[in-house]
Amino acid sequence: MKIKCLIVIIFILVSNTFLAQSKLTKNQDSLSVEIDRSITRYLASVPLHPDSLITASDRLINAGGKNGLSSHIASRLYTIFRNIDIMGLESVAVYIAQNYFLNGKLNPPDSLNIIDLKLFVDFNKHSLIGMKAPNLRLNNIKGESVTLSNSLGYSYTILLFFDDNCTVCKVELPLIKNLSDSLNTEGVNVFAVYTQPDTSRLSEYIKNEFKSIPNNWIFATDPSYSSDFQRLYNVIKTPQIFLLDKSGKVAGRNLSYSSLNILIKKLKENEKELSEQAKRFAAAYMEAVNYEDTSSVRSSFADLHKRLTEIEDKELYRTMFSYIYEELLYSESELKKQASVIVGSNFILPFSSFWRDTEYPEVWVASMVRRSMENRVGKKFKVSTLVNTKGKKVKLGKSCSKYTLIYFTDPNCAACSLYTSKLKSEYSNLTKLGIKVTGVYPMGTIESSLHYKTENKLEWEILSPVNENFKAIFSNYEAETVPSSILINRRGKIVSKNIDFATIKDIIK
Repeated sequence: MKIKCLIVIIFILVSNTFLAQSKLTKNQDSLSVEIDRSITRYLASVPLHPDSLITASDRLINAGGKNGLSSHIASRLYTIFRNIDIMGLESVAVYIAQNYFLNGKLNPPDSLNIIDLKLFVDFNKHSLIGMKAPNLRLNNIKGESVTLSNSLGYSYTILLFFDDNCTVCKVELPLIKNLSDSLNTEGVNVFAVYTQPDTSRLSEYIKNEFKSIPNNWIFATDPSYSSDFQRLYNVIKTPQIFLLDKSGKVAGRNLSYSSLNILIKKLKENEKELSEQAKRFAAAYMEAVNYEDTSSVRSSFADLHKRLTEIEDKELYRTMFSYIYEELLYSESELKKQASVIVGSNFILPFSSFWRDTEYPEVWVASMVRRSMENRVGKKFKVSTLVNTKGKKVKLGKSCSKYTLIYFTDPNCAACSLYTSKLKSEYSNLTKLGIKVTGVYPMGTIESSLHYKTENKLEWEILSPVNENFKAIFSNYEAETVPSSILINRRGKIVSKNIDFATIKDIIK
């Protein structure tokens, strides 16, 4: 309704102009003022988003008809968005310039500096918000080739153009360094481009201001200006600061330290909220899956996979399938643990390229899938060397007993204490059934295992990792959730898991 009203106003004003040719100059001045006011009032009602403002601009410009009025409206809108102090809206000015003036659709009014317009577009059109950041191939301070695309942080990258003689740079860079130090462990890198040709000055600057180069910083130079970074990133003054996301898209431009800090915090808050929403959805989705039917498990997650792969940004895919996999992997339900193998094998390992850090799918998930498959009922228990409370090495799983009950525990766990008490009360019955009991303290030492054995007056062996190699336990056995147990037979095959003492007689029949 508001856009229609504005178009009517413009139509009336245009008509009045032609009806009063004798007072042309006066009417043109008053028309210009009235249109500018109307444009300003209307823009105040449009959402501050480039797409919404571009649509509104198209309507306003087209309402002017095939005369100088359209050119005036386009010029007025271009000027507003060229000079606006809201990040991202300069893309509206670039759009208007390209689609109305530079392509010859409208003749620019005399008041519009066409050379300035061309330069503005040429220096801004390559690195607008949401665009893939143009790659830069430069040299580091050792003269080695470095590229921006290969230097992205797994979270964000601060792209900084600076000059050692720049007064603002001298204030901002130490602040940016402190910010990047605080975010180093969160995957924020800095790609700092020195804008001057004398690289010796850069080395001196780093020596004086940084002492040593932080491990998440890359200093780069282009003394011949062959990369064209000035035009690609609108570097007409320093510092010029951009923020790139993990995929290399521009998330922020023309920033100061203060706005950079605020933007990173805001983006991280948004990421956290989106991640929580994705996990809530994934949890609800998992509840509807029938885990007793492996075909149903595969088809259910295949449907989700299809929907998520259609989205260009794979962040949602990574978040949801990582969450689903780990929830299933660490579940107390054996059916869900086996479902984790289906998810890992079919929807993570074949799509490792979706993860920026491919070590997660290709190394960790692959090892966990292998472990889950090796720990299935019916599989041969993987024998490993541990140490008992006397310091003697023992082969876990290698026994001549009819059955061996292996349980993983932690003395600091309340549920483990209850399990230990129950096991003590059932121990004589288990012995009569030909079942040998062995406890494993995955995070224990010889001393702590001995303390646990002595304090609880246990009659069976308590084993712990050799040389406190805790990783070896978790790489072979599902020992993260305690207490947990495995029953193996004389041949070393897994008979049952997480045994219920009330039904153990039925299991070993």
